[in-house]
Amino acid sequence: MKKKTIKILTIISIVIVLLSLTYAIAVSYSSAKLSQAYRDLEKDGRPVELTEVIPPEVSDSQNAALLYESAALFLKAQPAPNGNLLMYLGAHSDKFIKETLDSDKLTEFEQLMAQEKVLQALSMVEQGTQRDSCRYDLNYDDGLGIRLPHLHGLRNLIFIGCAKAQIEAKTGNPDTAWEMVRTQLKFADALRTEPVLVSQLVRMGMISLSCDTIKKLCEIAPPNDQQYRTIESLLGDLDEITSIVRAIDGERLLFGEWAFSLPKDELKETIGGFSENYIPGIIHRFRFLRLTFIPLFLADRAAYMRFMHEGVRFAERPYSREQADVLEKGVQKKRYILTSILTPALFRVKEVHCRMIAYVRITRAGLALLQYKQTKNAFPATLEVLKLRNISDPFSDGVLSYKTEGQGFVLYSVGADQKDNGGSPKQKKQKTDWDIVWIFPGR
Repeated sequence: MKKKTIKILTIISIVIVLLSLTYAIAVSYSSAKLSQAYRDLEKDGRPVELTEVIPPEVSDSQNAALLYESAALFLKAQPAPNGNLLMYLGAHSDKFIKETLDSDKLTEFEQLMAQEKVLQALSMVEQGTQRDSCRYDLNYDDGLGIRLPHLHGLRNLIFIGCAKAQIEAKTGNPDTAWEMVRTQLKFADALRTEPVLVSQLVRMGMISLSCDTIKKLCEIAPPNDQQYRTIESLLGDLDEITSIVRAIDGERLLFGEWAFSLPKDELKETIGGFSENYIPGIIHRFRFLRLTFIPLFLADRAAYMRFMHEGVRFAERPYSREQADVLEKGVQKKRYILTSILTPALFRVKEVHCRMIAYVRITRAGLALLQYKQTKNAFPATLEVLKLRNISDPFSDGVLSYKTEGQGFVLYSVGADQKDNGGSPKQKKQKTDWDIVWIFPGR
């Protein structure tokens, strides 16, 4: 009996030693993968400290954000038929721009837009665009809990400003309208240095909306030569990739590093906020135990770092659906809990960015066509005649597509499906087979 007990204890000891050795090897292997991931980031020149992506402090006298916030708060403090004036005018401006505002609401909307308080708020925005910098006071140490209340105000203000520009043009004040467009383009770039992808998505939407406003104004009264040069200069400055790359690095440092550095209890609470509501309790607890098992946790962190590193490279490459699949499969996100939760939809971000770039380049080329028409009394046969820098289609290998049509033109990018649909614009609920188009009807 004693020999049997000794034998059992010996076997147990051997198993414990083997498990300990296996565990140590697993930890060592995962640690090596994580260390390699960090070395690759440093070798590629990617930031590894949060301070490297946070915008530098700005003096109050040069900070446009203070004036933009004042404009939003000023309108928010004004009563409106439904809620406050900021939200009310923002929602109705959106409908006005899309030409879906009911006729019985149009008169009321135009009267509200003519009020002195609205002009005062837009004046604050205009003053802000004259300042050198824009930095919102965000708590970058909050990780996934960071609050971005300024985005709501910015979105409403851009809608209001673009709607006001259209109203001015339609009521016979084209010079005022084009001056407002200049302001809106500079205002739309307010979030350029903010290292958060949500902020950059809002920025891209603001820029695209400003481009749409330019197209509509051109049908009423194209810009004169001086106005054209000003708008062309501003649009050209928006055609860049730096902001998106910075935001991807920012996501890694602000949210990824923050989450992976949390104590176990806080990590459990964080994961619970994402999964408790739709994953049964026992499975949720198993997921958490698996997550906090050190070899898997280190491997998860390494996978996340590799994904975000490759995400920067993906953002800098030409648009490709195939590359998106390679990115997703390359790190096998589904194997890792935190990686699958924390990684943003970078392919979608890339698509939205390319669409914004298409808007900018189409707008630049269209404005140049109209200037050419004013001096030559006819549109050119090709875009090459315009000698514009960088009017390639971000969704293809060639330049933007262009053709004259009647007294106007059709100018377009093939869009995210990368198919040339002949300049066919998107219809409601249409998912594919459409292009990003500027159809100028002529006169």
